[in-house]
Amino acid sequence: MHNRITIIPRTLLLTFLLVAAPVQPRTQAQFRESQAGPERFAGHMLESANEVFAWYDAPVFLAYIVNRFEFVPPTAKPVSLEASEAEEAIARSLAVSGSVSVGSLEPFTIPHLIIGAQLAHAVGSELFVDGADARGELRNAMGLYKTLMYTQVATQTIKNLVHRVRPDGSDDKSFFSGHSSISFATAAYLQREADDALAQWEALENRPVLRNVLRAGSAAVLYGWSGYVGYSRMRDNKHFLSDVAVGALVGAVIGNLVYDGLHAEGGNLLPTVSVWSDERGPQIALQMQF
Repeated sequence: MHNRITIIPRTLLLTFLLVAAPVQPRTQAQFRESQAGPERFAGHMLESANEVFAWYDAPVFLAYIVNRFEFVPPTAKPVSLEASEAEEAIARSLAVSGSVSVGSLEPFTIPHLIIGAQLAHAVGSELFVDGADARGELRNAMGLYKTLMYTQVATQTIKNLVHRVRPDGSDDKSFFSGHSSISFATAAYLQREADDALAQWEALENRPVLRNVLRAGSAAVLYGWSGYVGYSRMRDNKHFLSDVAVGALVGAVIGNLVYDGLHAEGGNLLPTVSVWSDERGPQIALQMQF
């Protein structure tokens, strides 16, 4: 998953913060809040960043930027995980020799494009449109960035603690699928964002059926793509079924938890993730509301 090129877009948000930080918003007497310009943008950028990030995000952010996770030699990994006969049979039935699917595209490409588009629209609105307030868009873009940050660090940490050889034998970082975790984290976060937007859309106020259709449609598109990404990793002979399933679960949980942390109120399509343990072992429940 590591690609030096991805370090550049990862520093995009940091660059914005470093540029904006020295600029303090003017007082009410010096400029109007509704007036477009760099001062308003700097103030809204810092305000949004303060709402999204906390002090404990700093070490995770640094690990995400540096993207160096080779802290355990392959021969010293504490956990070894072998594929079952059933998983090996599934892998053989799905794998296509020499396949390179679209779903195996570098996993950060699409979410980074989405974040870039959100930031570009927000910056344009703040700098050139009087009365525009892009704080919500800035928060959502930073929230997605935070989701990717935590998902990537969690994924690579586990990959470097668990020894599991990929189906094609290329390395021992099969568990769990980073493509699946990143795509499902992105889908979970964006689906919640789209769901809230549909809930607040005045045109749908008296059309609950249409609203629910659109909510289900957005979930189908986002999770459908994520599901294809997981399938493509098995088709390309890079992961076993459990690698994809665990990666999808981890990504979906992180995406929802980060969104919940930014938005206190629920009421979305996939608002609740519950994890507990009892005499039967670890349990997890996903609650969906329509």
